[in-house]
Amino acid sequence: MFLPVPYLTLIAVAIVVAALWWWVSRVPVTAPPPPIAMLPQRIAFPGGIRVHDPAGAISRLDQPDEIVIPFEHAVLVIDYPLSMPASMEIAAPLALGFTRAALVKAICDEYAHVYDAEEGTAAIKTIPIEERGAMRSRNRTDGAYGIWGHDLQDLILTAARWTRESDGTVRIELHVES
Repeated sequence: MFLPVPYLTLIAVAIVVAALWWWVSRVPVTAPPPPIAMLPQRIAFPGGIRVHDPAGAISRLDQPDEIVIPFEHAVLVIDYPLSMPASMEIAAPLALGFTRAALVKAICDEYAHVYDAEEGTAAIKTIPIEERGAMRSRNRTDGAYGIWGHDLQDLILTAARWTRESDGTVRIELHVES
């Protein structure tokens, strides 16, 4: 019981079309587009955030649950008052990105880690506040970051600026006053 050649040809074409459809439906046709750089976005903290008191700062935030950075991972750059800036990777607790409260908590925690690392690695230790005399500013220490001029409780975060770079990295830079 042989089928005539036209029927065999029709069956072969149907099998080839089905296989081609299956392959095209499962294999990506184009590569995903590369990430593009985004314009810097500024997040203001009216009235300022005391960096040494994250719980108090978060309690005074307007809209603490608003997503302010829509990416899950970022690089936080802390450069004031450091002689050698610190860059550290931070991750949002939500896959949607950083809420205002989560960002403030991460910034405060990382500042505390930087100051602790400085104290742990410095040969020249911080002079206690009560022994500083008329000049109340913090002495320069020679630890991992070379902190100078201000204690952690002196710092006030007024804004954060984030940028998504062309390689996909989200970079957060801070505006801190004392």
